[in-house]
Amino acid sequence: MSDTAGKDGIWKNFRAEEAVTAAIDLYGPQAATAAAYCALDAWTEARSDDYKFWFGVFSTLKDRKTT
Repeated sequence: MSDTAGKDGIWKNFRAEEAVTAAIDLYGPQAATAAAYCALDAWTEARSDDYKFWFGVFSTLKDRKTT
């Protein structure tokens, strides 16, 4: 596991709703899947704050129709 203490995560620069909108614009119906991959990547790199951010984005997207 990597040590990311002291590093800024994406969650410090963006609100989740901005990421939701960007994911829909970029990935359309696959936006939830893209956010899930971001969450998984953050989790495997022990970036817990980024994981929480991306999991929140994923949770929002999975309940939305993105087509």
